[in-house]
Amino acid sequence: MSEAKTPGTDAGSAAGALTEEQISDAALAVLDAGGRRALSVGAVAQRLAVDAAAVRARVGNSDGLERAVIERVLSSVALGPLTDDGVEWTAAVVQFALSVRGRLFDHPAVPELIMSGPMDSPSADGPAAREMTESLFVCLARGGLPAPIRAHGVYAVIVYVLGSVALDVAETDGKPPLPGESERIATRRAALHDLDPTRWPRTAAHLEEIAAWTSVDQFVWGLRVLLVGMTAT
Repeated sequence: MSEAKTPGTDAGSAAGALTEEQISDAALAVLDAGGRRALSVGAVAQRLAVDAAAVRARVGNSDGLERAVIERVLSSVALGPLTDDGVEWTAAVVQFALSVRGRLFDHPAVPELIMSGPMDSPSADGPAAREMTESLFVCLARGGLPAPIRAHGVYAVIVYVLGSVALDVAETDGKPPLPGESERIATRRAALHDLDPTRWPRTAAHLEEIAAWTSVDQFVWGLRVLLVGMTAT
């Protein structure tokens, strides 16, 4: 009769077999299903059917796990247009921003992970984020913006994109797939139904536009205004 193995005795070999891609995929699945509170080394290990020590050997603690998730999502953002001389620079930033928005909408708990720490925290500033920042600098340089404006502009774009996505996600249950744009707009419109026009007349005069604040048109409009403002500074 073979000797039974105790839990954790194969943690080393299991860690060797695991890849960060497998871990980040499992972590994204846990995050998508239960949100940030559900994400833990133990939950990921359970999903992978391995000992938690095997996961820790690859990514370390929960901070490392969050970083792996963020890296996986941000590394799938399309950066090509930012450095392509054939794409007009403001159009390139819009394409990039829409790619970020789409990937974060696919995994709506990830924006909270990114924004839960400072911009230079390990979880928010890994290699993928560095590549994103570098590509934005290249793009704004292609647009002829002076160096100080580029520095302020890159940060402004990142804050605008992440902030807009986070606000949009906050109006949902945060689990994919998110409701479609028309449904999100209808939900906002319904929430504004009882607004008192005698108390807030200017707001009441723009209910339709406010209901559409979660739309892609609003997202692109705001981004274009930001980019035009950079050229006028």
